[in-house]
Amino acid sequence: MGRAALDWTKDRIQTLSKPEVKQLRANAERLSEPEVVALCDEVLSVKAKTKTAAARTAKIAKAKKEVKVA
Repeated sequence: MGRAALDWTKDRIQTLSKPEVKQLRANAERLSEPEVVALCDEVLSVKAKTKTAAARTAKIAKAKKEVKVA
């Protein structure tokens, strides 16, 4: 485990935007830091699920609003 792996925690990575997490993952992979790569993958999978759920919720809300107007 390199020094970089010690500096990155899941909590810290979660505060980054999706593009920042992707860049951190690419850097960690290039520097052979598998622990950081794994943390980035975990955070990215949660961010993807959250985005999908938010989109679904927005779509449902829009549909309900259109039904009330009609």
